[in-house]
Amino acid sequence: MVKDVEHLHYNDRLEHLGLMCLHTRRIRSDLIDTYKIINGIYNVKTELFFDYDQSGRRNHSKKLFKRRSRLDIRKFAFSNRIVDRWNSLSECCVTCNSINCFKSHFE
Repeated sequence: MVKDVEHLHYNDRLEHLGLMCLHTRRIRSDLIDTYKIINGIYNVKTELFFDYDQSGRRNHSKKLFKRRSRLDIRKFAFSNRIVDRWNSLSECCVTCNSINCFKSHFE
């Protein structure tokens, strides 16, 4: 246990220690995993997780299509919950040529 922080609230502890909250860390790691899947760093088929949006909408060239789902188990699955956040990233962020460059764009 770190001394001098036990009396602080959770958010104050995180700020004092220079850490991110759990929700932010989850989103960040999901975006990094999405980057790795799309760019072939992970040895998995991209088609198993994502479909590219073919409608020619704005933003960037690697825009993902969000499948409709009725069931909560599908709504909150990795491949569905991350699509909106991925699509909101900028073109320079999703077209980075390294993971470290990608990480630095949204920190």
